[in-house]
Amino acid sequence: MKPVKIRIAVSLFIFTLFLFLFCGGEKISAFLSPALLPFQFVPAFIRVLSNPTAVFVVGLSALILLTLIFGRVYCSFLCPLGTLQDIFIALSRMMGFRKKHSFQKPRSLLRYSLLGITVITVALGSMSLLNLFDPYSMTGRMITQFVHPPLFFIYNSIIRLLKHFDIYLFARDTAPLVLSTLAVTIAFFILILTMSLKYGRLYCNTLCPVGDLLGLISHISLYKWTIDKTGCSACLRCEEVCKAGCMDTQNVVIDQSRCVGCFNCLNACPQSLIRFSCSAGQNAAASWSPARRSVLIGSLAAAGSFLLAFNSGIRHLLHPAHTTIAPPITPPGSVSLEHFTQSCTACHLCVSTCPTRVITPSLSSYGISGFLQPKMNYPNSLCEYECNVCGRVCPTGAILPLSPEEKQVTQIGEVDLLKDKCVVYVKNENCGACVEVCPTHTITFIDKGNILYPEVDNRYCIGCGACSHACPTNPKSIIVRSNRVHKKVMKYAADKPLIQPANAAPDKFPF
Repeated sequence: MKPVKIRIAVSLFIFTLFLFLFCGGEKISAFLSPALLPFQFVPAFIRVLSNPTAVFVVGLSALILLTLIFGRVYCSFLCPLGTLQDIFIALSRMMGFRKKHSFQKPRSLLRYSLLGITVITVALGSMSLLNLFDPYSMTGRMITQFVHPPLFFIYNSIIRLLKHFDIYLFARDTAPLVLSTLAVTIAFFILILTMSLKYGRLYCNTLCPVGDLLGLISHISLYKWTIDKTGCSACLRCEEVCKAGCMDTQNVVIDQSRCVGCFNCLNACPQSLIRFSCSAGQNAAASWSPARRSVLIGSLAAAGSFLLAFNSGIRHLLHPAHTTIAPPITPPGSVSLEHFTQSCTACHLCVSTCPTRVITPSLSSYGISGFLQPKMNYPNSLCEYECNVCGRVCPTGAILPLSPEEKQVTQIGEVDLLKDKCVVYVKNENCGACVEVCPTHTITFIDKGNILYPEVDNRYCIGCGACSHACPTNPKSIIVRSNRVHKKVMKYAADKPLIQPANAAPDKFPF
């Protein structure tokens, strides 16, 4: 089988696995996550920096080693966004929109300036640029926003059909769509689609921080693509099929930093003059001078970005402590607001796998530093007491894995009972919805003349939001306020009484 067909088969297989990762449900996602995500560059890199584990260290090391030996093979078949662009390029050729490609001059200043700014903003604690341009995270958001809704529509249609046959085994489900994040995702999808149809892998070689970084490393890779200048007749066939635009037939050279290893040129050359060979021991003077200039430009751009990013005003703007006075609630396992915002790349894998859909996308709930990062959406849903899937699938360590026992004593927020809105206190009528659903007995009744008044003891509250979700008042009379740093609470006693005598103050409950 030809190398190009093998590459296409492998890349499509991996892309299919990513579809199952984001759309297969909790069990499939938890199974695929540790196998796929250590070999995605940005998640592996962030995980090694924030909370390193052996599998992610091995995955990141393997990616760097592969690049040092073979160049940008990650972009060739491992990157899901790269495969998506290849699909668009193939469709454009089939429809006759763009049958031929041509050499494109390297946009070194743009490439390395954006890379430098992205790296420095991450170092300063802001994930905003990385969240926007990371290819893995962008693909995850596209799958979550575009593939989930039609799948849920089909699923719910089947459920409605089954009800006509008195079959009620399954519950309806909804896709966690937020219009603001959907608009951003659509905008980037159109950008990727347009660039792919017109210019091939232009996104990979201009805006993608992973492609730019791996392009720098590939300058010193052991194996490189070369053309035998003595026999080349400048037929342009290799240039016409090069979707990266890195084949310069005028100078008979290949820009290694932009080559994504698609093997198209290898098949196109009628004289078999293109080689993928070891560059060790070759004359350094034979290397292409424009490539050396791009490295110099990139270094200067990165240095300028570094100085700009350390401006005190920009540092103040990006720091997560200044983003919002009342930040959203972060998922259990995220440790703290700062840990979450500095580790999450907004891939929305936790959004797609959450069984209760309480984790939803957001646009700027965390401020500029946490652009597109998800949040716990109370009171629209609740965090399942027995569930810990979000920590099991999170690739970056933004949500650390918790055992069910650990999760059940981790407080992500505290309940606040608004008595001026509670129907029991306002109308002196029994309700009890919040007490009935509370899994930790944080809320109990005080019996005052056959009227059961709810009271809160936050020593047991984990902030799951079940009470707020069940509360019938509008606006809600019981809400959950976030903890910037998560806490540990006492495990509730199974025999804890739910109804207390009228003389038991909330802070002196007899248990």
